[in-house]
Amino acid sequence: MKYIIFNWKSYLNLKETTSLSRLIASFSKSKKHKIISAPNNFFHLLVQKKYPKNTLSAQNIDLHGLGASTGSLDISYLKENKIKYCILGHSEVRANFKDNDQTVSKKFNLCITNNITPIVCIGESKSVYKSKKTKKYLKTQIDNIFNKKTSYREIIVAYEPLWSIGTGLTPKMSEIDEISNYLHDICKKYSFKKIKILYGGSVNLDNVSDILGLQKVNGVLVGSASTKSDFIKYFK
Repeated sequence: MKYIIFNWKSYLNLKETTSLSRLIASFSKSKKHKIISAPNNFFHLLVQKKYPKNTLSAQNIDLHGLGASTGSLDISYLKENKIKYCILGHSEVRANFKDNDQTVSKKFNLCITNNITPIVCIGESKSVYKSKKTKKYLKTQIDNIFNKKTSYREIIVAYEPLWSIGTGLTPKMSEIDEISNYLHDICKKYSFKKIKILYGGSVNLDNVSDILGLQKVNGVLVGSASTKSDFIKYFK
């Protein structure tokens, strides 16, 4: 089964979010795809109430905890409202909110402790890619975030090359395949009951079939393309 994660970021208003959630709710249960949508965190409860069969993810969480922390989203809110997944370390969160691997690791551990499946985003810059140091860079990220002494239940790793996100550029299929195989290999040093390696970065209708056709790619994390009904209908 391939994991299909729709990261709607802050693209959609409530009406648009509801419309796409209704579309997903109309799909028959599939053994081929597991669809997870990540609406704006503000809309979770409404979507969950209207479409309880939809699987939802948060786009991020905070480390500040409950109490005097204006604007924070505590992990307990996800647990209390049965949000089963959470995206961590997305490049936009790293850029806009200055999250680094150490911050992501702390959030990752919060998710693990609260039985929420983390969707951990990693990826290299264009300069790292051009200097052919992608594998070394990704290994460092993995080592910074995961702990070899911990046994993990389920982890999702989304490889998103920074130079590909929102640019329309993607690595060659052979490169995606090579990196996915590499990530599976280096993650063997950690204890996972289940690990999925996804690809993200300018995924669209023109390339999604080829990407999902790669044996070691367990799914896709999709941004702007997933806000279009035509793209979502591909998985019906």
